[in-house]
Amino acid sequence: MNFPNLIQPFLLKNLTLRNRIVMAPMLSRLCHPDGIVSQKLIDYYAERAKGGAGLIIVEYCYIDEKESKANQGQLGVYSDQLIAGLGDLAEAIQEWGAKAVLQICHGGRCTSARYMGCQPIAPSAMPSYTGEMAREMTLEEIEATMDSFAEAARRAKTAGFDGVELHGTHGYLLAQFLSPYTNRREDVYGKDRGLFALQTLERVRARVGSDYLVGYRMSGEEFIDGGVTLQETKAFARRLEARGIDYLHVSGGIIEVGEHFVIPMYFPKGHLLHLAEQIKQAVKIPVVAVGAIHDPSLAEESLKRKRADLIAMGRGLIADPELPRKVQQNRPEDIRTCLRCNEGCISRVRQGKTQRCAVNAEVGRERTLRIHPASRPKQVCVIGGGPAGMEAARVLAERRHKVTLIEKENELGGLLRFASVPDFKEELRGFLQYLKTQVKKTGVEVLMGRKASLDLVRDFHPDSVVLAAGSTMPIPGIPGVGRPFVAGALDLLSGKFQPGDRVVVVGGAAMGCEVAAHLASLGRKVTVVEMINGLALDLENRCRVALLQLLKERSVDILTNWKMEAIGDRMVLLSDGNRNKKEVTADSVILTLGLTPNQELLEPLTRNFPEVQVIGDCLEPRKVYQAIHEGAFAGRAI
Repeated sequence: MNFPNLIQPFLLKNLTLRNRIVMAPMLSRLCHPDGIVSQKLIDYYAERAKGGAGLIIVEYCYIDEKESKANQGQLGVYSDQLIAGLGDLAEAIQEWGAKAVLQICHGGRCTSARYMGCQPIAPSAMPSYTGEMAREMTLEEIEATMDSFAEAARRAKTAGFDGVELHGTHGYLLAQFLSPYTNRREDVYGKDRGLFALQTLERVRARVGSDYLVGYRMSGEEFIDGGVTLQETKAFARRLEARGIDYLHVSGGIIEVGEHFVIPMYFPKGHLLHLAEQIKQAVKIPVVAVGAIHDPSLAEESLKRKRADLIAMGRGLIADPELPRKVQQNRPEDIRTCLRCNEGCISRVRQGKTQRCAVNAEVGRERTLRIHPASRPKQVCVIGGGPAGMEAARVLAERRHKVTLIEKENELGGLLRFASVPDFKEELRGFLQYLKTQVKKTGVEVLMGRKASLDLVRDFHPDSVVLAAGSTMPIPGIPGVGRPFVAGALDLLSGKFQPGDRVVVVGGAAMGCEVAAHLASLGRKVTVVEMINGLALDLENRCRVALLQLLKERSVDILTNWKMEAIGDRMVLLSDGNRNKKEVTADSVILTLGLTPNQELLEPLTRNFPEVQVIGDCLEPRKVYQAIHEGAFAGRAI
């Protein structure tokens, strides 16, 4: 399909954007520890500008060296000493045709003494989401903070950025003043909760001038009891417009419910679109929508229906920096789909690590992992057509190696064929199709329906072999497991096994929970049994919270701290750590008890070929992240 609205130029104040795709700000942790711009950060943003985005909003910067820093690896705009590096960053974005806006932020209670060495400050004394107590700001500190915002904006303008965005969402300081959940003051800043933001805007505007672009990112709703509501934010949006804000960037949520702004796959696409639409109806200035809108079709439809003026994509442009260019060229099939799995982009934050992406191994390493032609093309045999094998084959072929991929099934995809079945896995289905398309387009020779053997591999006389044979689900040695109403998750998801009305899913890791949610969507009465105290503990926390919410919405029963002892006649026998027994009625039992690597060919291959790379589940069953990254590295190493 064509995307006439999405690729249309747009006038934002005095800036002409080449299209209506905005890169949303997301912490990359690629700068130096003191917040100074690094070459890695420049490479990262330059790649997204090169890929065709109309506007790039650079991740939130802390504005002073007191209490404003919100996270490790956060970019800074707190000193004139940082202007030079920020100027290099702005220039790198603009040279590729994108406009550059710098988001400026104060963490307020959304920080820790670990980052700044002092107690956090906030509108009111209250614990942060980490449990640390923030103290109430004095009037003098409020004045000083407004000046810090203004100075940060001045530095951004001096550095050459086309504008600044005030970060007033997700529970940071500006949002804290607006929200009744966090602002319990009794002075003027409590009686008028929008006053601090409005005065900050005035202070910023006085410093940068009336012709400079100043935007505001806001939570249309905070999704927490006592938080700011959509009716309140609509009124506040009108006040911002009256005070001269140039655009509104409408997100949602607060740090305690981060699943509402870093939206997992278990929530629908466009989760926050209705908020932008409502704000747009309240004001005349441009409105930017954000929140799982990386599907170009959804973005195009939203613009066509005038639900927003611009579409911001964060993780979508992390996954594929060239998404805008591919939209411009009407090549949606070539877009590397974001899975909304939060692996890499978000999961590494608490570990203090730099940003990565499950489906794009180049993120944060744009310079070092750029694909280059091989100096000496080789004949390479890839065994296994799952995600690891397909990614390896794609990269190898792009590097001009001659690649043969052997897949025992009659379809590529490996376990992704089954994992992508549930209704909430649309993005995974899209990514699987992307991999298949790229394997075909890069000219990989594919042998399907052929089980790899040493003799078959020898027939191709390969210089190198990549073993990506995947994994299988073993049958546990449990009494009754051979009964006809018992099946593994793969047989269920492939359609080989048809479940009855009452289903017990054994295993409460992510796989079991997703299978349970899928069965519930088919109208089955589902119980999940897990031997430890917790479900989906192998997921990133925001994803876990969203999946557990989905299980609740679909009325899935949960039994934790119970172990399956045996399967009887239409029942499952369970026991707990206190030797208590329980019987659960079941028309069907689905087993999701882990995977075992397929390594039968490992020893013969390593004995007969000088270069063998072992990747993906064949090495050790894990996630898409490891499969894609190991495939990407194997493709570059040969």
